[in-house]
Amino acid sequence: MITKQERNSFVALCEYASQNNWCWKLFCTTCGHGPFSIALSKIAHDLHPDDEDFWANGRGKQPSLDESNQYGDFWRNSSPSIELQKKLASVVADAKLMEIQAVAKFPDWLGYLGLVINHCSDQASRKIISAAFLPQFIAMLNENSDLQKYFREKQSQGELLSINDLSRIEAGKKDLENPPLPFITDIL
Repeated sequence: MITKQERNSFVALCEYASQNNWCWKLFCTTCGHGPFSIALSKIAHDLHPDDEDFWANGRGKQPSLDESNQYGDFWRNSSPSIELQKKLASVVADAKLMEIQAVAKFPDWLGYLGLVINHCSDQASRKIISAAFLPQFIAMLNENSDLQKYFREKQSQGELLSINDLSRIEAGKKDLENPPLPFITDIL
């Protein structure tokens, strides 16, 4: 069994963000997913959400925007270095989708991955993310579904995983091998 200290820091962040309903909307003009941007920067700087020192204002409170001075690498219009993007991509790529799916609500966990893709715009970083997650999505999708075929083709062509691909998964959630439980809004 993996202890909290041994688990991937992105998985830990996904669990915390899901439990606390963090905004993951790319074009949010209210919060700009600021707490998430700060947390991603902290992860890229080798901090772990399961450690108390990750939470400047104490566990249970999202990162303060005041922290953007120190951890603003992925905040708003900042341009993080390619090395920092690759570092974040590598940490996230070590996560297993099944672990993320187990701790975070659907479709939030897709949104969290979308934020990483958005913030890691460098092609080398996107390759790291794509190499890790395309095979996992293929394995997770129903055998011979149109969505699985689409991802197999994408992988064989060496194409990169995109935010639009995550939207396809959200729209085709019936194609998932282990579909998430429906939200109340899904059955209304």
